[in-house]
Amino acid sequence: MGADAADGTHPATLDPLAIASRLGALPDRTMRAARLAGWIIDAEPGDAAWLLDVLATAGRSGGPPFFVGLLAAVDMLGSDRLPYATRAAIHGAAVARGLEACRELLFVADAQGDVKAGAPRPLVPGTRPLTLGERKSLARSWRRDVLQRLLTDPHADVVALLLANPHITEDDVLRIATARRSSAEVLGLLHRSPRWSLSARVRVALVRNPRFPLPMALQLVGLLDAVEIRELAHDARLPPALRAAMQRRVQPGM
Repeated sequence: MGADAADGTHPATLDPLAIASRLGALPDRTMRAARLAGWIIDAEPGDAAWLLDVLATAGRSGGPPFFVGLLAAVDMLGSDRLPYATRAAIHGAAVARGLEACRELLFVADAQGDVKAGAPRPLVPGTRPLTLGERKSLARSWRRDVLQRLLTDPHADVVALLLANPHITEDDVLRIATARRSSAEVLGLLHRSPRWSLSARVRVALVRNPRFPLPMALQLVGLLDAVEIRELAHDARLPPALRAAMQRRVQPGM
């Protein structure tokens, strides 16, 4: 690729060989994942899905430089580098175009996140890591100090038990709904909760969370009141499709 292989410029096209070669010229995995994320975010969802599909297909053969590109894609998808709206759009494009390798790559990254969430973790920093089973047992507790420490637990099974616990308050649930580390699966539990989905504060927090799945956010638009709609419709941080749906509520004739 020449002297510009490691520079920060965007490739003229998302040519898989050019991308893989540029990634291979970077010195470490963190830089490769960050650079690939930048290119993916700037690309059209269909182009991004095709690139990931090629990287996955060619990378599995183990040949250079595509194996480096595949590793960078796995690292990128296993992190928070891609906004949820971008990831969802790529998945939709992969489904529409029948790009199975891309879909599998997205699924594997999500599965890796589930494995990490189930790994032992301490309730208090510096103490013995607790297994998933121990944390689930504690999620049924009445002790406020224990419950508040579990609010940041990444595993959906723990959060489901917390949401059913009568000692959990709306402020506790809002901490989960607003956390940028809450997974799409965890946020989906709040959306489906018979108890907490009735809270207007929780609904607004979910819509504002970039990890909340776009289809679910669109479902909530009809449940927001006029004041909430007017406020959220101009929030530039929300996905364009979500803002457009809200603006149609504000101005039905659009």
